[in-house]
Amino acid sequence: MHFTKKMEPFIQAVHQVLSVSKVRQWARDTGFVQRENKLMPEDFLSICAFLKQTVGAEGLSKLCATITRLSGTDISKQALHQRFNEKGVAFLKGIFLELAEQQNLVARPLSIDDLFSRIRILDATSFGVPTKDPSHPDGAKIQLEYELYQGNFLHTLLYSQTDSDQYAARELADTIEPGDLILRDLGYFSGEHLKKIESAGGFYITRVPSNMTFWTWNEKGQKIQIKPEEDAKQLKAGETIDYGCIQIGKKGKNTLQTRVVVQQLSEEQKKKRDGYLQRRRRKGGHTQSATKKNQIQILTTNITQEELDVQELYPIYSLRWQVEILFKTWKSLFAIDKVRTMNPERFGCHLYGTLIHILLSSMVAFQCRDYLYQKHQIEGSEYKCIDHAKSAIEEEKGQALYHIASFMVLLQNIYQNVYRHGRKDHRYQHKSPFDILYLTYEQTFKAV
Repeated sequence: MHFTKKMEPFIQAVHQVLSVSKVRQWARDTGFVQRENKLMPEDFLSICAFLKQTVGAEGLSKLCATITRLSGTDISKQALHQRFNEKGVAFLKGIFLELAEQQNLVARPLSIDDLFSRIRILDATSFGVPTKDPSHPDGAKIQLEYELYQGNFLHTLLYSQTDSDQYAARELADTIEPGDLILRDLGYFSGEHLKKIESAGGFYITRVPSNMTFWTWNEKGQKIQIKPEEDAKQLKAGETIDYGCIQIGKKGKNTLQTRVVVQQLSEEQKKKRDGYLQRRRRKGGHTQSATKKNQIQILTTNITQEELDVQELYPIYSLRWQVEILFKTWKSLFAIDKVRTMNPERFGCHLYGTLIHILLSSMVAFQCRDYLYQKHQIEGSEYKCIDHAKSAIEEEKGQALYHIASFMVLLQNIYQNVYRHGRKDHRYQHKSPFDILYLTYEQTFKAV
């Protein structure tokens, strides 16, 4: 009974988007359905979002057969192909955006008394599409900003594969609020943007490009260049140098005063960095400056030494990998990148349909992980919990989602599997997000 009561607000919030009446209403509002049609909107949603095989990879014959099994509707390949149109894309995109809005109504943030009100992690994943027609899509880059405390997809932005990450950083600049911690990788680095984060009352931790220069002043007020790669030679693996507030860059828009910290990498980290640089060289990339600083990692932040000790800085920045875990599920579990040659409209239906499934599974997983922690002080694995949610939704082909009673039964089943099989494997000397955020949990260790 306690679980049912806890999950009622979540069930109601999702039902505001995925009830049969709401789905049909949205189909009419977007013009996807204008008159009585063989293919019902909820069945179209199911085949685009909740099948094991996506509409991007599955053939039309099998999709038609699935529709027949779902509703008894006999539809031809040509008729289904015609439903993959601009209005179909608008229908699915609208549902995705509405579902994303519901996150704010049901989020139960982790109870953390901390310096940051939110931890916002922005990263991108991209994939290509086989195509012989220049008018057809060649792929997509998806920029996801993930909020760690509430498990929310704050922003999901679509770009061309060739678009710079800077576009997303600029687009989200006005959404930063006081107390936000912004975690970014090298592709988003911009001194100008970091100044905007600080002026908005936010915090940032980001890596620094290898070609950046560092400067300080001596007692006579003369500018002196700092060379972190030279200073770090005396360090052992994992040791750091905190330069405090110094100047990055000598001139131009990337010049700013900020705290700089340097860490000597472990041998394992150096090998990974070497492999990355070798791949860049094969592609013709310039790696001279990166090679010089290959033994170290340089972070910059506007968080003071009094607010965050240097030993805590790198673990906090490592939380950025939570988005990498999500992207891993997108490709290994949801196969968002497994697509055949297709027209732009069908690609759009594949994209937004899969994103609906991803978002809903992530929302369910977070609710179950949160309850698991509140009830048993157990840290659930992000990957395992999302996998359990995804599999359960697919077994029902999404049909259980459209009615409150069946959705509650489905959620209970998912939680039971999460409780039995969804625990995070804690390894010695490997910090989990709960360790980094100082959340107490029942510890069960697995050998490395």
